[in-house]
Amino acid sequence: MSEITAGIDLGSNSFRLLIGHAADGAITPLVKRTVTVRLGEGLAPGGCLRPNAVARARDALAAFRRQLERHPPRKARACGTQALRAAADGDTFIRRAARILGVAASVIPAEEEARLTLTGCLSAFAAPPRRLLLVDAGGASTEFVIAAVNNAGVADIAATASLPIGAVNLTERFLATPSRHQDTSAAAAWIADQIGQCPILASGGVRSLEVVACGGTATALAALDLGLAAYDEDRVQGHIIETGDLEGMIKRLAGLSPDERNTLAGLDNRRGEIILAGALILAAAARITGHGRVTVSDRGLLEGIALSASEPFF
Repeated sequence: MSEITAGIDLGSNSFRLLIGHAADGAITPLVKRTVTVRLGEGLAPGGCLRPNAVARARDALAAFRRQLERHPPRKARACGTQALRAAADGDTFIRRAARILGVAASVIPAEEEARLTLTGCLSAFAAPPRRLLLVDAGGASTEFVIAAVNNAGVADIAATASLPIGAVNLTERFLATPSRHQDTSAAAAWIADQIGQCPILASGGVRSLEVVACGGTATALAALDLGLAAYDEDRVQGHIIETGDLEGMIKRLAGLSPDERNTLAGLDNRRGEIILAGALILAAAARITGHGRVTVSDRGLLEGIALSASEPFF
């Protein structure tokens, strides 16, 4: 028997809402919303959230509250990620977010974010990969999960890592110039350096793992690779991007200005401004496994949050 459940992902780039029927380890959506907030914009470690970002966030939360009131869930949960982990006023923000939403909210540690992302991601696969490296490139960090999946579809997590390489902070640091023909070499080198310093990724243990990617970067690149005029989650789910095609997209995107990238189909909500950085992260992940391709999941952290919801709506 299903029940209405809600999950809210308070991410560093986007806030996302999912309200749906939960049954048998999966969510059938009633409402799904994404708002580009850029909460992590200009955020230095230990610094405070920018007032403009907080104002955008409050508007998004108020809009989500209206949806929650139209479709009252029996259970709901909101989770903050890297921007709120890094911000000095992250705890203050999450308390205000809970009041606006009327939903239990917390800033979750990177390890829980990784676990929830894997849960949500695997819920979309009828036959998930047996040995995988899950990659979720967010706005301020990228979560990596090494896992094995048994015959019953149950995942055993071998290792997780959260690196401070995200589509927003990489763009701000290396790719902020709004011009064509951007030089991506410095960003790519920094990503490789961060990965090289991560024990679980620098070891030979990731060789031959299948790369599964979820989150806004991965789904936007899948839509771009498919040439979708309008986003189609059924076509995006399970879509395979060959690494050669991914490298080709990086060259194409680097030859366009951010404004030009924003006009491409599938790169709405200002995704075009940060997609180049996100693509570089996925390409680096594919490179260390030597697998030659990336399988995209339309589902991930948001669905994991909704499935894990335990507090009643109030």
